[in-house]
Amino acid sequence: MSLMTEALARIDAHFNSARPARSREAVEQQIGSFFQFQLSEEVYEYYQWAGAPIGDQCPVNGGESTYTCRFDGLFDDGLIHFLSLEEAAKHYQNHTTNPEISDIQCLPFVLYENGELVIAGSEPPIDVSAVLVREDIQDQLWFPSLTNMMLAIAESLETVGSIDPSGVFRDADGVRLEREAEKHRRQQRVAIAKKYGSPKGLILTN
Repeated sequence: MSLMTEALARIDAHFNSARPARSREAVEQQIGSFFQFQLSEEVYEYYQWAGAPIGDQCPVNGGESTYTCRFDGLFDDGLIHFLSLEEAAKHYQNHTTNPEISDIQCLPFVLYENGELVIAGSEPPIDVSAVLVREDIQDQLWFPSLTNMMLAIAESLETVGSIDPSGVFRDADGVRLEREAEKHRRQQRVAIAKKYGSPKGLILTN
């Protein structure tokens, strides 16, 4: 079992719903239709996962959302969105037509209030795909690999019960925790992210 498979299985333990996983061939075809650089095996594992984002939250011409994702609903403010490959294709095309972005070898992955997380691609084959934070056309390392990010999410769900950086913490009865207890949980979450190579946390919101 790969570390990515292990991380996704641990994340699955926090959800009841399930849908069929996608085949490797389907993921390869979808990524290859718009993304022209190499991605590591962990990226294909993630998008085959039954909990990975799929569909389109804001389809063209005002159609109904077809989007589903295991992480959907975990964020109180709705400012963090894990992109499906359908949505990533649209954002990737925006990158290629933006003259201010010279390096387009990145697969759009997560959108948030003031920026995005992208998965780094490469011309030669690569063993792991780094997750970068893109703000103001600047790319900086956020996790050394997509697997590390999923391991951090799994451990945060197991230890803290949340991955939402702006959400409130509640006990088993739904009562909000005291301020010091919330502060401790947030510190735990940051420590977990740093353990897996992220400088500040799981996902930025500002």
